[in-house]
Amino acid sequence: MQIELPSGTTWHVREAERKLMHRAQLPGARVFDLAGASLRAAQAKGVSASDRFTLALPASWLVNSPAVSRVLRRWAEEPHRETCLALIELLEAGPAEWSQDPETRETMTLGVASLGDEPYVTEALSKVLALLVPDAVPLMPPAARAFVLGEGDATKDARDAFPRIVDWFARAAIAHEAELAEIARAHRDVTLTGAGVLDRVLWFDSEGHRHFPKIA
Repeated sequence: MQIELPSGTTWHVREAERKLMHRAQLPGARVFDLAGASLRAAQAKGVSASDRFTLALPASWLVNSPAVSRVLRRWAEEPHRETCLALIELLEAGPAEWSQDPETRETMTLGVASLGDEPYVTEALSKVLALLVPDAVPLMPPAARAFVLGEGDATKDARDAFPRIVDWFARAAIAHEAELAEIARAHRDVTLTGAGVLDRVLWFDSEGHRHFPKIA
């Protein structure tokens, strides 16, 4: 599978199932995946976005979220809870609703920025939203942002990094839906969406391979 990146390079996705299998050996990653599956089931049963958001906050720590507890508490309270719920609603609408609309993309950028001035806000928020809107939001640690957008702080830490990555990710997941779904079906450790496969292989190829130097 070949996926074009916003950086202008082509990402050759190889041995995805093997990489998923190795990732599933990591305790936190496996429990994160189980939490994501449970949150998707909860959504299907009508559990509100507000309740699911509350559950996703502590679950985000399973994949090494840099957010300290006081930041998660701040996001759990108003006005930040309202901002996060608005972002969830916007992202759930899909890229057709926000990709080509500069005003909506700017709203997304400002929403992320309003959650705090911590340098890790984009990464920490992504690790919450990846549980709740897996078809639109991948994990965004610095290495993944650099992998997608290009090397350099000016790119990966730009104010619009979040909407640029979710735009690319959601569209890539749709464009390669059949291939990703086939990989997801073959993965036995936990139930993943096709976009979830893309997210996890992105993590593996950008930095996760460091956990498994013999197969990198």
